[in-house]
Amino acid sequence: MKICKNGLFVILLLLVFILTSCNIPGPTDLSQGADGTNKPYLITHDTQTAPTPTFFQPLPPTATFTPLPTSTPTNTPTDTPTPTETPLPTFTATWSTYSAGDVIVPILLYHHVADLDITNRYAVSIDSFKAQMQKLKDWDYTPITLMAMVDVLINGGSLPPRPVVITFDDGNLDIYDNAFPIMKKYHFPGVFYIVSSRLESTDYVSAEQLKEMVKAGWEIGSHSMTHADLTTDHSIVRNEILQSRLDLEDALGVPVKSFAYPFGLTDEYIATKVQDYGYLDAVGLGTSNEHTWSTLYYLSRREVHGEYDLSAFTTLLPWIGRLGSQ
Repeated sequence: MKICKNGLFVILLLLVFILTSCNIPGPTDLSQGADGTNKPYLITHDTQTAPTPTFFQPLPPTATFTPLPTSTPTNTPTDTPTPTETPLPTFTATWSTYSAGDVIVPILLYHHVADLDITNRYAVSIDSFKAQMQKLKDWDYTPITLMAMVDVLINGGSLPPRPVVITFDDGNLDIYDNAFPIMKKYHFPGVFYIVSSRLESTDYVSAEQLKEMVKAGWEIGSHSMTHADLTTDHSIVRNEILQSRLDLEDALGVPVKSFAYPFGLTDEYIATKVQDYGYLDAVGLGTSNEHTWSTLYYLSRREVHGEYDLSAFTTLLPWIGRLGSQ
Protein backbone atom coordinates (compact mmCIF):
# COMPACT_ATOMS: atom_id res chain seq x y z
CA MET A 1 0.00 0.00 0.00
CA LYS A 2 2.86 2.32 0.89
CA ILE A 3 4.60 1.43 -2.40
CA CYS A 4 1.49 2.34 -4.35
CA LYS A 5 1.30 5.71 -2.66
CA ASN A 6 4.95 6.37 -3.44
CA GLY A 7 4.42 5.35 -7.05
CA LEU A 8 1.40 7.62 -7.35
CA PHE A 9 3.44 10.50 -5.91
CA VAL A 10 6.19 9.96 -8.46
CA ILE A 11 3.66 9.95 -11.29
CA LEU A 12 2.19 13.27 -10.05
CA LEU A 13 5.66 14.83 -9.92
CA LEU A 14 6.33 13.75 -13.51
CA LEU A 15 3.07 15.27 -14.70
CA VAL A 16 3.85 18.56 -12.94
CA PHE A 17 7.33 18.59 -14.48
CA ILE A 18 5.93 17.97 -17.99
CA LEU A 19 3.29 20.68 -17.68
CA THR A 20 5.79 23.17 -16.32
CA SER A 21 8.34 22.50 -19.07
CA CYS A 22 5.80 23.46 -21.76
CA ASN A 23 5.95 27.19 -20.66
CA ILE A 24 9.75 27.53 -20.96
CA PRO A 25 10.57 29.81 -23.91
CA GLY A 26 12.57 28.25 -26.73
CA PRO A 27 15.41 29.90 -28.67
CA THR A 28 13.14 30.90 -31.57
CA ASP A 29 10.31 32.26 -29.48
CA LEU A 30 11.69 35.80 -29.35
CA SER A 31 10.31 39.19 -30.36
CA GLN A 32 11.91 42.61 -30.44
CA GLY A 33 11.11 45.01 -27.69
CA ALA A 34 10.81 48.77 -27.94
CA ASP A 35 14.43 49.14 -26.87
CA GLY A 36 15.65 47.03 -29.80
CA THR A 37 16.55 43.94 -27.67
CA ASN A 38 15.05 40.51 -28.15
CA LYS A 39 12.19 39.69 -25.77
CA PRO A 40 10.35 36.45 -25.24
CA TYR A 41 7.58 36.10 -27.75
CA LEU A 42 4.50 34.59 -26.14
CA ILE A 43 3.05 31.73 -28.09
CA THR A 44 -0.64 31.21 -27.72
CA HIS A 45 -2.11 27.81 -27.83
CA ASP A 46 -5.53 28.61 -29.09
CA THR A 47 -6.78 28.11 -32.59
CA GLN A 48 -5.62 31.61 -33.79
CA THR A 49 -2.47 31.97 -35.79
CA ALA A 50 0.23 33.97 -34.09
CA PRO A 51 1.10 37.31 -35.80
CA THR A 52 4.30 37.45 -37.83
CA PRO A 53 6.93 39.71 -36.20
CA THR A 54 7.37 43.01 -38.06
CA PHE A 55 11.09 42.62 -38.64
CA PHE A 56 10.46 39.39 -40.51
CA GLN A 57 8.16 41.04 -43.06
CA PRO A 58 9.89 41.65 -46.45
CA LEU A 59 9.79 45.13 -47.92
CA PRO A 60 7.16 45.45 -50.66
CA PRO A 61 8.44 45.78 -54.26
CA THR A 62 8.47 49.21 -55.87
CA ALA A 63 4.98 49.75 -57.10
CA THR A 64 4.21 50.81 -60.66
CA PHE A 65 1.18 53.04 -60.65
CA THR A 66 -1.37 52.20 -63.27
CA PRO A 67 -4.21 54.70 -63.33
CA LEU A 68 -7.64 53.30 -63.34
CA PRO A 69 -9.46 53.67 -66.62
CA THR A 70 -11.72 56.67 -66.71
CA SER A 71 -15.26 55.58 -66.96
CA THR A 72 -17.42 57.23 -69.56
CA PRO A 73 -20.62 58.43 -67.97
CA THR A 74 -23.85 57.73 -69.71
CA ASN A 75 -25.50 61.01 -70.50
CA THR A 76 -29.06 61.50 -69.52
CA PRO A 77 -31.38 64.17 -70.90
CA THR A 78 -30.59 66.31 -67.85
CA ASP A 79 -26.85 65.67 -68.03
CA THR A 80 -25.96 66.95 -71.50
CA PRO A 81 -22.45 68.43 -71.54
CA THR A 82 -21.97 71.94 -72.93
CA PRO A 83 -20.17 71.63 -76.29
CA THR A 84 -16.74 73.28 -76.45
CA GLU A 85 -16.07 75.23 -79.64
CA THR A 86 -12.78 74.27 -81.27
CA PRO A 87 -10.89 77.44 -82.24
CA LEU A 88 -9.67 77.80 -85.80
CA PRO A 89 -5.93 77.31 -86.23
CA THR A 90 -3.93 80.55 -86.17
CA PHE A 91 -1.35 80.93 -88.93
CA THR A 92 1.86 82.53 -87.75
CA ALA A 93 3.86 83.99 -90.60
CA THR A 94 7.60 83.51 -90.42
CA TRP A 95 10.41 85.66 -91.78
CA SER A 96 12.34 84.43 -94.80
CA THR A 97 16.13 84.20 -94.82
CA TYR A 98 18.00 85.21 -97.97
CA SER A 99 21.59 84.62 -98.96
CA ALA A 100 23.52 87.70 -100.07
CA GLY A 101 23.14 88.52 -103.73
CA ASP A 102 19.52 87.67 -104.45
CA VAL A 103 16.13 88.73 -103.04
CA ILE A 104 12.54 88.64 -104.27
CA VAL A 105 10.71 91.87 -103.38
CA PRO A 106 8.21 93.74 -105.57
CA ILE A 107 8.98 97.47 -105.76
CA LEU A 108 5.91 99.56 -106.68
CA LEU A 109 6.13 103.04 -108.22
CA TYR A 110 3.62 105.91 -107.91
CA HIS A 111 3.82 109.56 -109.04
CA HIS A 112 0.50 111.15 -107.97
CA VAL A 113 -2.20 109.97 -105.60
CA ALA A 114 -5.00 112.39 -106.44
CA ASP A 115 -8.34 112.61 -108.19
CA LEU A 116 -7.02 114.03 -111.44
CA ASP A 117 -7.88 113.19 -115.04
CA ILE A 118 -8.80 109.48 -115.12
CA THR A 119 -6.78 109.07 -118.31
CA ASN A 120 -3.62 110.37 -116.61
CA ARG A 121 -1.21 107.45 -116.46
CA TYR A 122 0.69 109.02 -113.58
CA ALA A 123 -2.25 109.76 -111.27
CA VAL A 124 -3.85 107.02 -109.15
CA SER A 125 -7.16 108.10 -107.61
CA ILE A 126 -7.48 108.29 -103.84
CA ASP A 127 -10.11 105.53 -103.75
CA SER A 128 -7.98 103.26 -105.95
CA PHE A 129 -4.97 103.84 -103.75
CA LYS A 130 -7.02 103.02 -100.64
CA ALA A 131 -8.20 99.78 -102.24
CA GLN A 132 -4.65 98.86 -103.25
CA MET A 133 -3.26 99.39 -99.76
CA GLN A 134 -6.16 97.40 -98.32
CA LYS A 135 -5.36 94.58 -100.73
CA LEU A 136 -1.74 94.53 -99.56
CA LYS A 137 -2.99 94.36 -95.99
CA ASP A 138 -5.51 91.60 -96.74
CA TRP A 139 -2.88 89.50 -98.49
CA ASP A 140 -0.38 89.87 -95.64
CA TYR A 141 2.20 91.98 -97.47
CA THR A 142 4.75 93.78 -95.29
CA PRO A 143 5.92 97.11 -96.70
CA ILE A 144 9.58 97.87 -95.93
CA THR A 145 12.05 100.59 -96.85
CA LEU A 146 14.37 100.09 -99.78
CA MET A 147 17.32 100.39 -97.41
CA ALA A 148 16.08 97.30 -95.52
CA MET A 149 15.87 95.33 -98.76
CA VAL A 150 19.27 96.49 -100.01
CA ASP A 151 20.94 95.58 -96.72
CA VAL A 152 19.74 91.98 -97.11
CA LEU A 153 20.65 91.97 -100.80
CA ILE A 154 24.22 93.02 -100.00
CA ASN A 155 24.83 91.15 -96.76
CA GLY A 156 22.18 88.44 -96.58
CA GLY A 157 19.64 88.23 -93.78
CA SER A 158 15.94 87.98 -93.06
CA LEU A 159 12.95 89.85 -94.44
CA PRO A 160 9.37 89.84 -93.14
CA PRO A 161 6.61 87.84 -94.83
CA ARG A 162 5.81 89.00 -98.35
CA PRO A 163 7.97 92.14 -98.35
CA VAL A 164 7.06 95.00 -100.68
CA VAL A 165 8.63 98.42 -101.25
CA ILE A 166 6.25 101.30 -102.07
CA THR A 167 8.00 104.21 -103.81
CA PHE A 168 6.90 107.67 -104.98
CA ASP A 169 8.73 109.91 -107.47
CA ASP A 170 9.05 113.70 -107.88
CA GLY A 171 8.01 115.05 -104.44
CA ASN A 172 4.42 115.98 -105.28
CA LEU A 173 2.41 117.47 -102.41
CA ASP A 174 -0.53 115.09 -102.99
CA ILE A 175 1.65 112.22 -101.74
CA TYR A 176 1.89 113.95 -98.37
CA ASP A 177 -1.76 115.04 -98.39
CA ASN A 178 -3.37 111.82 -99.69
CA ALA A 179 -1.05 108.81 -99.72
CA PHE A 180 0.76 109.45 -96.45
CA PRO A 181 -2.38 109.41 -94.22
CA ILE A 182 -3.66 106.22 -95.84
CA MET A 183 -0.34 104.42 -95.41
CA LYS A 184 0.04 105.78 -91.87
CA LYS A 185 -3.28 104.10 -91.00
CA TYR A 186 -1.74 100.72 -91.88
CA HIS A 187 1.71 101.59 -90.45
CA PHE A 188 3.18 101.27 -93.95
CA PRO A 189 6.48 103.03 -94.67
CA GLY A 190 7.24 104.43 -98.09
CA VAL A 191 10.24 105.67 -100.07
CA PHE A 192 9.92 109.23 -101.42
CA TYR A 193 12.28 110.36 -104.22
CA ILE A 194 12.58 114.16 -104.23
CA VAL A 195 13.63 116.49 -107.02
CA SER A 196 15.68 118.67 -104.70
CA SER A 197 15.28 121.98 -106.55
CA ARG A 198 11.50 121.68 -106.16
CA LEU A 199 11.61 121.42 -102.37
CA GLU A 200 9.38 124.08 -100.81
CA SER A 201 7.88 124.96 -104.24
CA THR A 202 4.15 125.22 -104.93
CA ASP A 203 2.46 121.79 -105.11
CA TYR A 204 5.60 120.10 -103.78
CA VAL A 205 6.46 118.97 -100.27
CA SER A 206 8.40 121.03 -97.75
CA ALA A 207 11.34 119.97 -95.59
CA GLU A 208 9.12 119.96 -92.49
CA GLN A 209 6.59 117.66 -94.17
CA LEU A 210 9.38 115.31 -95.19
CA LYS A 211 10.73 115.30 -91.64
CA GLU A 212 7.28 114.26 -90.45
CA MET A 213 7.27 111.40 -92.93
CA VAL A 214 10.79 110.34 -91.91
CA LYS A 215 9.63 110.27 -88.29
CA ALA A 216 6.85 107.89 -89.36
CA GLY A 217 9.41 105.50 -90.88
CA TRP A 218 9.68 106.74 -94.46
CA GLU A 219 12.94 106.79 -96.43
CA ILE A 220 13.97 109.77 -98.55
CA GLY A 221 15.91 109.39 -101.81
CA SER A 222 17.13 111.77 -104.51
CA HIS A 223 15.45 112.08 -107.89
CA SER A 224 18.17 114.45 -109.16
CA MET A 225 18.40 118.23 -108.92
CA THR A 226 16.10 119.25 -111.81
CA HIS A 227 14.71 115.99 -113.26
CA ALA A 228 16.81 116.35 -116.42
CA ASP A 229 17.62 113.46 -118.75
CA LEU A 230 21.17 112.73 -117.61
CA THR A 231 21.99 110.58 -120.61
CA THR A 232 21.93 113.61 -122.92
CA ASP A 233 24.51 115.70 -121.03
CA HIS A 234 27.14 114.14 -118.77
CA SER A 235 28.44 117.57 -117.79
CA ILE A 236 25.49 118.08 -115.44
CA VAL A 237 25.81 114.71 -113.70
CA ARG A 238 27.79 115.95 -110.67
CA ASN A 239 25.26 118.65 -109.81
CA GLU A 240 22.22 116.50 -110.56
CA ILE A 241 23.41 113.44 -108.61
CA LEU A 242 25.87 114.59 -105.94
CA GLN A 243 24.67 118.09 -105.13
CA SER A 244 21.04 116.99 -104.94
CA ARG A 245 21.99 114.47 -102.27
CA LEU A 246 23.99 117.00 -100.27
CA ASP A 247 21.15 119.55 -100.41
CA LEU A 248 18.55 117.02 -99.20
CA GLU A 249 20.76 115.79 -96.39
CA ASP A 250 21.39 119.37 -95.28
CA ALA A 251 17.67 120.22 -95.32
CA LEU A 252 16.45 117.06 -93.62
CA GLY A 253 19.32 115.96 -91.40
CA VAL A 254 19.09 112.34 -92.57
CA PRO A 255 21.29 110.29 -94.90
CA VAL A 256 20.15 110.01 -98.52
CA LYS A 257 21.48 106.76 -99.96
CA SER A 258 19.15 105.88 -102.86
CA PHE A 259 18.87 107.51 -106.28
CA ALA A 260 16.02 107.35 -108.80
CA TYR A 261 17.00 107.95 -112.43
CA PRO A 262 14.87 110.66 -114.12
CA PHE A 263 12.61 108.97 -116.67
CA GLY A 264 14.25 105.67 -115.67
CA LEU A 265 17.12 106.46 -118.06
CA THR A 266 20.79 105.79 -117.38
CA ASP A 267 24.01 104.54 -118.92
CA GLU A 268 27.25 103.02 -117.69
CA TYR A 269 28.86 106.39 -116.91
CA ILE A 270 25.88 107.66 -114.92
CA ALA A 271 25.50 104.42 -112.96
CA THR A 272 29.19 104.52 -112.07
CA LYS A 273 28.89 108.11 -110.87
CA VAL A 274 25.87 107.26 -108.72
CA GLN A 275 28.08 104.77 -106.90
CA ASP A 276 31.04 107.17 -106.77
CA TYR A 277 28.88 109.91 -105.24
CA GLY A 278 27.96 107.84 -102.22
CA TYR A 279 24.69 106.12 -103.07
CA LEU A 280 24.18 102.50 -102.05
CA ASP A 281 21.63 101.76 -104.79
CA ALA A 282 19.63 103.23 -107.65
CA VAL A 283 16.15 102.50 -109.03
CA GLY A 284 14.66 102.59 -112.50
CA LEU A 285 11.76 100.86 -114.25
CA GLY A 286 11.06 97.24 -115.11
CA THR A 287 8.87 94.22 -114.54
CA SER A 288 10.99 91.96 -112.35
CA ASN A 289 10.49 91.26 -108.66
CA GLU A 290 13.91 89.63 -108.32
CA HIS A 291 16.97 91.73 -107.50
CA THR A 292 20.63 90.73 -107.54
CA TRP A 293 24.05 92.29 -107.01
CA SER A 294 24.23 92.96 -110.75
CA THR A 295 21.02 95.06 -110.61
CA LEU A 296 21.92 97.01 -107.45
CA TYR A 297 22.29 100.25 -109.44
CA TYR A 298 19.23 99.64 -111.57
CA LEU A 299 16.61 98.02 -109.34
CA SER A 300 13.41 97.20 -111.20
CA ARG A 301 10.25 99.05 -110.17
CA ARG A 302 6.73 98.19 -111.29
CA GLU A 303 4.77 101.32 -112.15
CA VAL A 304 1.14 101.50 -110.97
CA HIS A 305 -0.79 103.23 -113.75
CA GLY A 306 -3.71 105.51 -113.05
CA GLU A 307 -6.12 103.42 -115.12
CA TYR A 308 -5.39 100.16 -113.29
CA ASP A 309 -8.34 98.58 -111.54
CA LEU A 310 -7.77 96.25 -108.59
CA SER A 311 -7.39 93.20 -110.83
CA ALA A 312 -4.68 94.88 -112.88
CA PHE A 313 -2.94 96.00 -109.69
CA THR A 314 -2.77 92.45 -108.37
CA THR A 315 -0.92 91.31 -111.50
CA LEU A 316 2.05 93.33 -110.21
CA LEU A 317 2.24 91.19 -107.08
CA PRO A 318 4.08 87.86 -106.91
CA TRP A 319 2.00 86.36 -104.07
CA ILE A 320 -1.77 86.00 -104.28
CA GLY A 321 -4.25 85.36 -101.47
CA ARG A 322 -3.75 85.29 -97.72
CA LEU A 323 -0.76 83.64 -96.13
CA GLY A 324 -1.53 80.08 -95.07
CA SER A 325 -4.58 79.79 -97.33
CA GLN A 326 -2.77 78.16 -100.23
